[in-house]
Amino acid sequence: MPEIAEVARIVNRLRTHLVGKIITKVTPFEDAIVYKDTTHEAFKQALEGKKVLEARQWGKYFWLVMDSSPHPLMHFGMTGWIRFQHDSTAHYRATTPEENPTWPPRFAKFLFDLPDASSLAFTDPRRLSRIRLIDHPTGDLRLVSPLSENGPDPVQAPVSIDWLSAKLSARRVPLKAWLLDQSVLAGVGNWVGDEILYHARIHPEQGTNTLTAEMVARLHGALGYVTGLAVAVEADSSRFPQDWLMLHRWGKGEKRKVNVLPSGERIDFVKVGSRTSAFVPSLQRIVGEQAGRKRGRKVKGVEGVEESEQEEGEGEGEGEGSEVEEVKPAPKRRAKVKAVKKEEVDGDRGRDVPPPARRSLRAMAKAVKGEPEPKEEEESDFESLEVPAKKAKRVR
Repeated sequence: MPEIAEVARIVNRLRTHLVGKIITKVTPFEDAIVYKDTTHEAFKQALEGKKVLEARQWGKYFWLVMDSSPHPLMHFGMTGWIRFQHDSTAHYRATTPEENPTWPPRFAKFLFDLPDASSLAFTDPRRLSRIRLIDHPTGDLRLVSPLSENGPDPVQAPVSIDWLSAKLSARRVPLKAWLLDQSVLAGVGNWVGDEILYHARIHPEQGTNTLTAEMVARLHGALGYVTGLAVAVEADSSRFPQDWLMLHRWGKGEKRKVNVLPSGERIDFVKVGSRTSAFVPSLQRIVGEQAGRKRGRKVKGVEGVEESEQEEGEGEGEGEGSEVEEVKPAPKRRAKVKAVKKEEVDGDRGRDVPPPARRSLRAMAKAVKGEPEPKEEEESDFESLEVPAKKAKRVR
């Protein structure tokens, strides 16, 4: 899924190829799911012939500031992306430029034609992205919904240790799930969250309210380091340091391969908040009061599978401040009642049956005969019921 660094990559390309130019033609494609609170026709009418003044980002959201309102606000969801006709290396997963790419690309939601005869397209095969039109006089969309519900962008608005400590202690959830909550920090997704926790040497299931001051300090440093570097290199994994977890978390398709770091530490996987989390058991241990508690199930069979493919349908929606369920003590389970066969009930009628069971049997018998149900005090009727004898099984 495109996260804070991948979105930064697109915003930088938009600044290069689109900002300062007039959108000469808008070709929208109907999609009532992707176009949120607007339509593809309204999108065309609002933007065609307009000049793009700026391209901005906040977390996983990005938008274009036009020369007049409204302004388009976009979110990639799981598989959304913007493709540039003459810049095929712009996709963060691309290792080499495409030769003779098909244009327009498949799954396009809109096309922008520009004065220099170039074009760009917003695509999304899974339709989990969102495209909005927002009316705002200045184009600072951070002040309006849905961005107003998002937390700070850790690169554009770095948080302090005191802020981080206060936010953590106020909740009681697994730390990985807390990091993915966009109402807390905007832009942190699954792989960025795992990378932060790996560099902070904290287990993804560690409770937010159990962190020591030293752990909070390590988390604060890792948050700034990972997001800052990832954005600086525009999510280009070839420019990540070799000790980053991101480079070694998947097994590249080799069956039964054990994922390890260059130093030899094994990488393991666990489900946290319905998402697959990668961690290094030898370096990231649960400490304190949570050390002896039952943990989430481990995940197997993830070798060589991209995260968005493996976790089908487990996207983070639009990142509009998703709620994270608080950790509560597990309720005591009631003992399961074994199903009783009719023959066993018939055989037990002559035994000492508790009063509730007597009333139930009497009511059943009266209902079969078509008689009204007697009052609760008529206990003697139960004794007079004639119960047919059980038929003997035929022996062959």
